[in-house]
Amino acid sequence: MKTIVHVLPYMAKGGTEKHVLTILRGLQNKYTIVLFAPSGEILNEFLKLNIIYEEFPELKGNFIRKVKMYKRVLSEIQDRYDIDIVHIHAAHEFVHFSRKVLPEIPIIFHLSAHQGSALSKMINYKLSAYISRRRANLLIAVSEEEKRIIVKKGYPQEKVKVVYNGYESKEGDDWESIGHLKKKYGLENSLIIGNLGRLNKTKRLDLLIAAFEKVKDEADKNVKLLFIGDGPDRKRLERISHRKGLEKDVIFPGFVNRGDRILKIFDIFVLPTTFEGCSNVLVEAMAKGLPILTTDIPSVNWMFEDRRDALLFEKNNKNDLFEKLNELITDKRLRKRIGEQVIKRFKQDFEAQKMIDTIDRIYKTL
Repeated sequence: MKTIVHVLPYMAKGGTEKHVLTILRGLQNKYTIVLFAPSGEILNEFLKLNIIYEEFPELKGNFIRKVKMYKRVLSEIQDRYDIDIVHIHAAHEFVHFSRKVLPEIPIIFHLSAHQGSALSKMINYKLSAYISRRRANLLIAVSEEEKRIIVKKGYPQEKVKVVYNGYESKEGDDWESIGHLKKKYGLENSLIIGNLGRLNKTKRLDLLIAAFEKVKDEADKNVKLLFIGDGPDRKRLERISHRKGLEKDVIFPGFVNRGDRILKIFDIFVLPTTFEGCSNVLVEAMAKGLPILTTDIPSVNWMFEDRRDALLFEKNNKNDLFEKLNELITDKRLRKRIGEQVIKRFKQDFEAQKMIDTIDRIYKTL
Protein backbone atom coordinates (compact mmCIF):
# COMPACT_ATOMS: atom_id res chain seq x y z
CA MET A 1 0.00 0.00 0.00
CA LYS A 2 1.02 3.60 -0.52
CA THR A 3 2.33 5.44 2.54
CA ILE A 4 0.71 8.69 3.67
CA VAL A 5 2.26 10.71 6.49
CA HIS A 6 -0.22 12.92 8.37
CA VAL A 7 1.46 15.77 10.25
CA LEU A 8 -0.59 17.07 13.19
CA PRO A 9 1.15 19.97 14.99
CA TYR A 10 -0.57 19.47 18.36
CA MET A 11 -2.54 16.85 20.26
CA ALA A 12 -5.10 18.62 22.41
CA LYS A 13 -8.91 18.29 22.41
CA GLY A 14 -9.86 20.59 19.55
CA GLY A 15 -11.69 20.37 16.26
CA THR A 16 -8.58 19.79 14.14
CA GLU A 17 -7.65 16.68 16.11
CA LYS A 18 -11.19 15.28 15.84
CA HIS A 19 -11.21 16.02 12.13
CA VAL A 20 -7.89 14.23 11.53
CA LEU A 21 -9.06 11.29 13.63
CA THR A 22 -12.10 10.90 11.37
CA ILE A 23 -9.93 11.01 8.23
CA LEU A 24 -7.49 8.42 9.54
CA ARG A 25 -10.28 6.13 10.68
CA GLY A 26 -11.70 6.16 7.15
CA LEU A 27 -8.39 5.68 5.34
CA GLN A 28 -6.54 3.31 7.70
CA ASN A 29 -7.17 0.20 5.61
CA LYS A 30 -6.52 1.83 2.22
CA TYR A 31 -3.05 3.18 2.95
CA THR A 32 -0.15 2.72 5.30
CA ILE A 33 -0.86 5.68 7.56
CA VAL A 34 1.87 7.29 9.63
CA LEU A 35 0.68 9.85 12.18
CA PHE A 36 3.56 12.25 12.91
CA ALA A 37 2.54 14.33 15.90
CA PRO A 38 3.35 15.29 19.49
CA SER A 39 2.01 13.24 22.36
CA GLY A 40 -1.04 14.68 24.09
CA GLU A 41 -4.47 14.39 25.60
CA ILE A 42 -6.27 12.41 22.90
CA LEU A 43 -3.37 10.39 21.49
CA ASN A 44 -4.94 7.16 22.80
CA GLU A 45 -7.88 7.68 20.43
CA PHE A 46 -5.44 7.59 17.50
CA LEU A 47 -3.51 4.61 18.84
CA LYS A 48 -6.70 2.50 18.67
CA LEU A 49 -6.49 2.75 14.87
CA ASN A 50 -4.52 0.57 12.48
CA ILE A 51 -1.81 3.21 11.97
CA ILE A 52 1.86 3.88 12.79
CA TYR A 53 2.66 6.63 15.27
CA GLU A 54 5.89 8.66 15.24
CA GLU A 55 6.45 11.44 17.76
CA PHE A 56 8.00 14.88 17.61
CA PRO A 57 7.91 17.46 20.42
CA GLU A 58 5.43 20.32 20.23
CA LEU A 59 7.28 23.42 19.03
CA LYS A 60 7.19 25.36 22.30
CA GLY A 61 10.49 26.55 23.75
CA ASN A 62 13.88 25.79 22.20
CA PHE A 63 12.26 26.17 18.79
CA ILE A 64 15.37 25.65 16.66
CA ARG A 65 16.36 22.41 18.41
CA LYS A 66 12.83 21.01 18.06
CA VAL A 67 12.59 21.90 14.37
CA LYS A 68 15.87 20.07 13.81
CA MET A 69 14.43 17.07 15.65
CA TYR A 70 11.28 17.20 13.50
CA LYS A 71 13.36 17.18 10.32
CA ARG A 72 15.56 14.35 11.56
CA VAL A 73 12.64 12.09 12.49
CA LEU A 74 10.81 12.87 9.23
CA SER A 75 13.94 11.82 7.33
CA GLU A 76 14.00 8.57 9.34
CA ILE A 77 10.35 7.96 8.48
CA GLN A 78 11.19 8.37 4.80
CA ASP A 79 14.02 5.85 5.11
CA ARG A 80 11.78 3.30 6.84
CA TYR A 81 8.48 3.64 4.99
CA ASP A 82 9.23 5.30 1.62
CA ILE A 83 6.68 8.13 1.85
CA ASP A 84 4.28 8.75 -1.07
CA ILE A 85 2.44 11.85 0.25
CA VAL A 86 2.77 14.17 3.24
CA HIS A 87 -0.57 15.59 4.43
CA ILE A 88 -0.06 18.53 6.80
CA HIS A 89 -2.90 19.85 8.95
CA ALA A 90 -3.48 23.41 10.17
CA ALA A 91 0.11 24.71 10.59
CA HIS A 92 1.72 26.14 7.44
CA GLU A 93 5.23 26.26 8.95
CA PHE A 94 5.39 22.46 8.78
CA VAL A 95 4.97 22.68 5.02
CA HIS A 96 8.25 24.61 4.93
CA PHE A 97 10.06 22.24 7.32
CA SER A 98 8.86 19.16 5.44
CA ARG A 99 9.83 20.43 2.01
CA LYS A 100 13.38 20.97 3.24
CA VAL A 101 13.57 17.26 4.08
CA LEU A 102 11.51 15.86 1.19
CA PRO A 103 12.15 17.96 -1.93
CA GLU A 104 10.42 15.52 -4.32
CA ILE A 105 7.49 14.16 -2.26
CA PRO A 106 3.99 15.61 -2.86
CA ILE A 107 2.84 17.78 0.05
CA ILE A 108 -0.78 18.69 0.82
CA PHE A 109 -1.61 21.53 3.19
CA HIS A 110 -5.02 21.15 4.85
CA LEU A 111 -6.04 24.67 5.83
CA SER A 112 -8.19 25.07 8.93
CA ALA A 113 -9.64 28.46 9.76
CA HIS A 114 -7.15 30.76 11.46
CA GLN A 115 -8.55 32.18 14.70
CA GLY A 116 -7.56 35.18 16.81
CA SER A 117 -7.61 38.92 16.21
CA ALA A 118 -8.15 40.48 12.79
CA LEU A 119 -4.42 41.26 12.57
CA SER A 120 -3.45 37.72 13.58
CA LYS A 121 -5.78 36.20 11.00
CA MET A 122 -4.51 38.52 8.25
CA ILE A 123 -0.89 37.58 8.97
CA ASN A 124 -1.58 33.86 9.21
CA TYR A 125 -3.61 33.67 6.00
CA LYS A 126 -0.87 35.57 4.16
CA LEU A 127 1.77 33.20 5.53
CA SER A 128 -0.35 30.16 4.63
CA ALA A 129 -0.71 31.40 1.06
CA TYR A 130 2.96 32.40 0.72
CA ILE A 131 4.48 29.22 2.16
CA SER A 132 2.02 26.85 0.49
CA ARG A 133 2.39 28.55 -2.89
CA ARG A 134 6.13 27.91 -2.79
CA ARG A 135 6.26 24.57 -0.96
CA ALA A 136 2.97 22.62 -1.29
CA ASN A 137 1.61 20.76 -4.29
CA LEU A 138 -2.00 21.30 -3.32
CA LEU A 139 -4.10 23.03 -0.66
CA ILE A 140 -7.34 21.70 0.83
CA ALA A 141 -9.79 24.34 2.06
CA VAL A 142 -12.69 23.31 4.31
CA SER A 143 -15.21 25.66 2.65
CA GLU A 144 -15.67 27.96 -0.34
CA GLU A 145 -15.19 30.92 2.01
CA GLU A 146 -11.80 29.57 3.13
CA LYS A 147 -10.89 29.10 -0.53
CA ARG A 148 -11.91 32.67 -1.32
CA ILE A 149 -9.76 34.02 1.52
CA ILE A 150 -6.63 32.03 0.68
CA VAL A 151 -6.90 32.81 -3.05
CA LYS A 152 -7.28 36.50 -2.23
CA LYS A 153 -4.06 36.25 -0.21
CA GLY A 154 -2.18 34.93 -3.22
CA TYR A 155 -2.57 31.17 -3.44
CA PRO A 156 -3.33 29.84 -6.97
CA GLN A 157 -7.03 29.07 -7.33
CA GLU A 158 -6.44 26.04 -9.56
CA LYS A 159 -4.42 24.35 -6.78
CA VAL A 160 -7.18 24.56 -4.15
CA LYS A 161 -9.59 21.68 -3.48
CA VAL A 162 -12.62 22.28 -1.25
CA VAL A 163 -13.38 19.38 1.09
CA TYR A 164 -16.03 19.91 3.77
CA ASN A 165 -15.39 18.51 7.23
CA GLY A 166 -17.30 15.29 7.75
CA TYR A 167 -18.76 13.39 10.69
CA GLU A 168 -19.59 9.70 11.01
CA SER A 169 -23.35 9.62 11.46
CA LYS A 170 -23.23 6.07 12.81
CA GLU A 171 -21.66 7.47 16.00
CA GLY A 172 -24.12 6.76 18.79
CA ASP A 173 -25.34 8.79 21.74
CA ASP A 174 -24.16 8.32 25.30
CA TRP A 175 -27.47 8.46 27.12
CA GLU A 176 -25.89 7.30 30.37
CA SER A 177 -23.59 10.33 30.45
CA ILE A 178 -26.45 12.61 29.40
CA GLY A 179 -28.55 11.30 32.28
CA HIS A 180 -25.65 11.70 34.70
CA LEU A 181 -25.11 15.34 33.69
CA LYS A 182 -28.81 16.14 33.98
CA LYS A 183 -28.99 14.59 37.44
CA LYS A 184 -25.76 16.20 38.65
CA TYR A 185 -26.85 19.73 37.67
CA GLY A 186 -30.60 19.38 38.26
CA LEU A 187 -31.56 19.63 34.59
CA GLU A 188 -34.10 16.80 34.36
CA ASN A 189 -37.09 19.11 33.85
CA SER A 190 -35.31 21.98 32.12
CA LEU A 191 -35.22 23.16 28.55
CA ILE A 192 -31.47 23.17 27.87
CA ILE A 193 -29.81 25.60 25.49
CA GLY A 194 -26.10 26.02 25.04
CA ASN A 195 -22.87 25.16 23.36
CA LEU A 196 -20.18 22.48 23.26
CA GLY A 197 -16.57 23.18 22.36
CA ARG A 198 -13.55 25.25 23.19
CA LEU A 199 -14.39 28.38 25.18
CA ASN A 200 -12.62 31.29 23.53
CA LYS A 201 -13.53 34.90 22.78
CA THR A 202 -14.12 34.43 19.05
CA LYS A 203 -17.19 32.32 19.90
CA ARG A 204 -18.86 35.36 21.60
CA LEU A 205 -20.40 33.18 24.31
CA ASP A 206 -20.63 36.31 26.46
CA LEU A 207 -23.25 37.54 23.98
CA LEU A 208 -25.21 34.34 24.52
CA ILE A 209 -25.13 34.90 28.30
CA ALA A 210 -26.43 38.45 27.77
CA ALA A 211 -29.28 37.19 25.56
CA PHE A 212 -30.02 34.40 28.04
CA GLU A 213 -30.34 36.95 30.86
CA LYS A 214 -33.15 38.58 28.91
CA VAL A 215 -34.70 35.16 28.25
CA LYS A 216 -34.76 34.46 31.98
CA ASP A 217 -36.50 37.77 32.58
CA GLU A 218 -39.27 36.97 30.09
CA ALA A 219 -39.58 33.19 29.79
CA ASP A 220 -42.11 31.32 31.91
CA LYS A 221 -40.21 28.05 31.37
CA ASN A 222 -37.46 26.37 33.35
CA VAL A 223 -34.60 27.25 30.98
CA LYS A 224 -30.92 26.55 31.60
CA LEU A 225 -27.76 27.54 29.72
CA LEU A 226 -25.06 24.87 29.48
CA PHE A 227 -21.48 25.35 28.26
CA ILE A 228 -19.76 21.97 27.84
CA GLY A 229 -16.04 22.45 27.27
CA ASP A 230 -13.06 24.35 28.52
CA GLY A 231 -10.74 27.04 27.26
CA PRO A 232 -9.12 30.41 27.90
CA ASP A 233 -12.43 32.30 28.14
CA ARG A 234 -14.04 30.08 30.79
CA LYS A 235 -13.15 32.14 33.88
CA ARG A 236 -14.33 35.37 32.25
CA LEU A 237 -17.63 33.76 31.26
CA GLU A 238 -18.11 32.43 34.80
CA ARG A 239 -17.49 35.93 36.20
CA ILE A 240 -20.06 37.42 33.80
CA SER A 241 -22.63 34.82 34.87
CA HIS A 242 -22.04 35.53 38.56
CA ARG A 243 -22.18 39.29 38.03
CA LYS A 244 -25.58 38.91 36.38
CA GLY A 245 -26.85 36.65 39.17
CA LEU A 246 -27.12 33.66 36.82
CA GLU A 247 -24.72 31.30 38.58
CA LYS A 248 -27.54 28.75 39.20
CA ASP A 249 -28.78 28.92 35.61
CA VAL A 250 -25.52 29.07 33.58
CA ILE A 251 -23.62 25.83 34.07
CA PHE A 252 -20.01 24.97 33.21
CA PRO A 253 -19.42 21.19 33.50
CA GLY A 254 -15.98 21.51 31.85
CA PHE A 255 -14.52 19.24 29.19
CA VAL A 256 -16.36 16.00 28.49
CA ASN A 257 -14.64 13.27 26.47
CA ARG A 258 -16.45 12.44 23.22
CA GLY A 259 -18.68 15.47 23.55
CA ASP A 260 -20.32 14.66 20.21
CA ARG A 261 -22.00 11.69 21.91
CA ILE A 262 -23.76 13.89 24.48
CA LEU A 263 -24.94 16.63 22.14
CA LYS A 264 -28.53 15.47 22.50
CA ILE A 265 -28.53 16.89 26.01
CA PHE A 266 -29.35 20.20 24.25
CA ASP A 267 -32.84 21.21 23.20
CA ILE A 268 -31.34 24.17 21.30
CA PHE A 269 -27.72 24.46 20.14
CA VAL A 270 -26.31 27.99 19.87
CA LEU A 271 -23.00 29.10 18.33
CA PRO A 272 -22.71 32.93 18.28
CA THR A 273 -19.27 32.75 16.66
CA THR A 274 -17.55 35.58 14.79
CA PHE A 275 -15.50 33.34 12.48
CA GLU A 276 -15.27 29.65 11.50
CA GLY A 277 -13.90 27.53 8.70
CA CYS A 278 -16.15 24.49 8.53
CA SER A 279 -17.22 24.17 12.15
CA ASN A 280 -16.90 20.58 13.39
CA VAL A 281 -19.33 21.11 16.24
CA LEU A 282 -21.97 22.56 13.90
CA VAL A 283 -21.57 19.52 11.65
CA GLU A 284 -21.97 17.26 14.68
CA ALA A 285 -25.04 19.17 15.86
CA MET A 286 -26.52 18.81 12.37
CA ALA A 287 -25.94 15.06 12.46
CA LYS A 288 -27.82 14.86 15.76
CA GLY A 289 -30.80 16.80 14.38
CA LEU A 290 -30.52 19.67 16.85
CA PRO A 291 -32.28 22.98 16.18
CA ILE A 292 -29.37 25.35 15.57
CA LEU A 293 -29.08 29.09 16.12
CA THR A 294 -25.88 30.61 14.78
CA THR A 295 -24.35 33.72 13.25
CA ASP A 296 -25.23 35.08 9.81
CA ILE A 297 -21.64 35.48 8.54
CA PRO A 298 -20.01 34.16 5.34
CA SER A 299 -17.88 31.58 7.17
CA VAL A 300 -21.03 30.03 8.69
CA ASN A 301 -24.16 30.86 6.67
CA TRP A 302 -23.02 28.81 3.64
CA MET A 303 -23.85 25.73 5.72
CA PHE A 304 -27.52 26.61 6.20
CA GLU A 305 -30.64 28.11 4.68
CA ASP A 306 -32.06 30.55 7.21
CA ARG A 307 -35.34 29.43 8.77
CA ARG A 308 -35.22 26.09 6.95
CA ASP A 309 -32.36 24.16 8.60
CA ALA A 310 -31.19 26.76 11.14
CA LEU A 311 -31.99 30.22 12.47
CA LEU A 312 -29.36 32.87 11.74
CA PHE A 313 -28.87 36.11 13.67
CA GLU A 314 -26.92 39.28 12.95
CA LYS A 315 -23.31 39.14 14.14
CA ASN A 316 -22.76 40.64 17.63
CA ASN A 317 -26.43 41.73 17.82
CA LYS A 318 -27.67 40.78 21.30
CA ASN A 319 -31.27 41.77 20.58
CA ASP A 320 -31.47 39.74 17.39
CA LEU A 321 -29.91 36.77 19.17
CA PHE A 322 -32.45 37.09 21.98
CA GLU A 323 -35.41 37.31 19.59
CA LYS A 324 -34.36 34.24 17.61
CA LEU A 325 -33.53 32.31 20.77
CA ASN A 326 -36.85 33.21 22.37
CA GLU A 327 -38.64 32.13 19.20
CA LEU A 328 -37.05 28.69 19.39
CA ILE A 329 -37.77 28.39 23.11
CA THR A 330 -41.47 29.19 22.70
CA ASP A 331 -42.13 27.35 19.42
CA LYS A 332 -41.67 23.60 19.83
CA ARG A 333 -42.93 22.90 16.30
CA LEU A 334 -40.27 25.22 14.86
CA ARG A 335 -37.57 23.35 16.78
CA LYS A 336 -38.86 20.03 15.46
CA ARG A 337 -39.07 21.23 11.85
CA ILE A 338 -35.56 22.72 11.85
CA GLY A 339 -34.14 19.58 13.47
CA GLU A 340 -35.69 17.38 10.77
CA GLN A 341 -34.43 19.61 7.96
CA VAL A 342 -30.90 19.94 9.29
CA ILE A 343 -30.39 16.16 9.22
CA LYS A 344 -31.21 16.23 5.51
CA ARG A 345 -28.65 19.00 5.02
CA PHE A 346 -26.06 16.97 6.90
CA LYS A 347 -26.61 13.85 4.79
CA GLN A 348 -26.32 15.90 1.62
CA ASP A 349 -22.81 17.28 2.24
CA PHE A 350 -21.28 16.38 5.60
CA GLU A 351 -21.25 12.61 5.96
CA ALA A 352 -17.71 11.51 6.82
CA GLN A 353 -17.58 9.05 3.94
CA LYS A 354 -17.99 11.87 1.41
CA MET A 355 -15.00 13.68 2.91
CA ILE A 356 -12.92 10.50 2.98
CA ASP A 357 -13.78 9.55 -0.62
CA THR A 358 -12.84 13.05 -1.82
CA ILE A 359 -9.50 12.97 -0.02
CA ASP A 360 -8.86 9.48 -1.41
CA ARG A 361 -9.42 10.81 -4.95
CA ILE A 362 -7.02 13.70 -4.25
CA TYR A 363 -4.33 11.23 -3.13
CA LYS A 364 -4.76 9.26 -6.34
CA THR A 365 -4.25 12.38 -8.48
CA LEU A 366 -0.91 12.95 -6.75
